[in-house]
Amino acid sequence: MNLKDPQFILEQIALVIASMVWTLIILVGIALFWAYQDIQTRWEYVLTAPPEALAQVAEAPPAIPLPAIKVSPTPTPWAGPGPTATPTATKFPTPTATRVVPLPEMLPETLNPDDPVPVVIHTDEELAAIATEQAADPVTIDILPTPTSEAAAPTSVPTLLPPTATPAPPPVVEQPVVDAPANLPTGSGIPDHLSIPSVGINANIIPVGWNVVQKDGREYSIWQVADYAVGWHKTTALLGHPGNTVMAGHHNVNGEVFRDLVNVEVGDKITVSSNGQTFNYVVEMKTIVKEKGEPPEVRRKNAQWIAPTDDERLTFVTCWPYTNNTHRVIVVAKPT
Repeated sequence: MNLKDPQFILEQIALVIASMVWTLIILVGIALFWAYQDIQTRWEYVLTAPPEALAQVAEAPPAIPLPAIKVSPTPTPWAGPGPTATPTATKFPTPTATRVVPLPEMLPETLNPDDPVPVVIHTDEELAAIATEQAADPVTIDILPTPTSEAAAPTSVPTLLPPTATPAPPPVVEQPVVDAPANLPTGSGIPDHLSIPSVGINANIIPVGWNVVQKDGREYSIWQVADYAVGWHKTTALLGHPGNTVMAGHHNVNGEVFRDLVNVEVGDKITVSSNGQTFNYVVEMKTIVKEKGEPPEVRRKNAQWIAPTDDERLTFVTCWPYTNNTHRVIVVAKPT
């Protein structure tokens, strides 16, 4: 091969030129493909973009002054009402720390003498509110005499229902929380006195809530139990309204207002007063459930008896037996 041959030199030059042309063609093809993809993406965004985004683009001044263009009134797929007002900065309130502790999940309880007393926890704001409330309106509770009935507490769990029939807890439904305001008008529905003549129960009723306590390094809620009075759970239904009106009381300490609740029978009459208005009920069901030593699942199931309901009812809860607090007596009454 003669490198000085003119024909050979021309063939090499033609080969280099052809390679460069094909390389240029490939690069142009790639560039056109990228441009097509970019245009297609932008067009899809224009078709699906919200009006607010396009309005911001339309309001932005162009980088280079453009000649005046007559805008066509033809509607576009994304046309929509523009912003009606210029948004202004909003100053949000400073969040305050709150204790996220749910409502009690168990039935009200009375501690045994050998049970450790849980420590009630209050924030500084709660302590200040308690001190202010006590100073402004000290609470006085009438101590009623212990019923003269000397009915002995049963030595074993009475047979209240057939062995094969276990009462199902009432269905849980949503029910608004009702606070107990002061200076209530007549017939407000907040109970203030209870009478069950068949067992000699005659006691005042006061609203009660729950306490956040600390035990074993964790916080949880427990229901308050009134002393020397029946406690109405102020998160439950008002008298005369659909829902479950729940009341609890001690049976062997601090007034023993519910000492004889276990002796109530189906069909017994109950009278509850609310600021002069009287509501009459009749006992429809009584049962006893085991609480002490039971797993949390069982105790939560027991607590369904005091959950909100669709129908109007009274539910009374106390501990049992008299020498201990291992069980709970549940009494349900309906309006007559």
